[in-house]
Amino acid sequence: MKSKAGFTLIEVLIALVILSIALTAIIKSTSQNIKDTLYVQKKTIALWVGNQVMNEIIAGLRPPPTDILKDKMKMLNETWDWEASLKPTPNPHIQEINVDVSQGTPLIHLVSYLYAQQ
Repeated sequence: MKSKAGFTLIEVLIALVILSIALTAIIKSTSQNIKDTLYVQKKTIALWVGNQVMNEIIAGLRPPPTDILKDKMKMLNETWDWEASLKPTPNPHIQEINVDVSQGTPLIHLVSYLYAQQ
């Protein structure tokens, strides 16, 4: 009997199953990487928005909120909702500033302090 070289049909099918499993894992990993990158990008932009609002309040360019100050800001062609509030601290000369930035869902919460001269 002559020995024939080549793969049988079952060997080809097993190789295709292994290849499809490997490619599925690569596609899932790439998809998750894209989602994570977009999330980090949104968090970074939200941080910029929050820092800008916070710095405007500290510099006196925006009046300190008496209750809760809500507004929208456009940054990098996207609209960001932010909310700022003041809270008293044990020191009557210092107030706590809280800024929350969201875009449908909360993304960033920043806290800073404002020296209030009396």
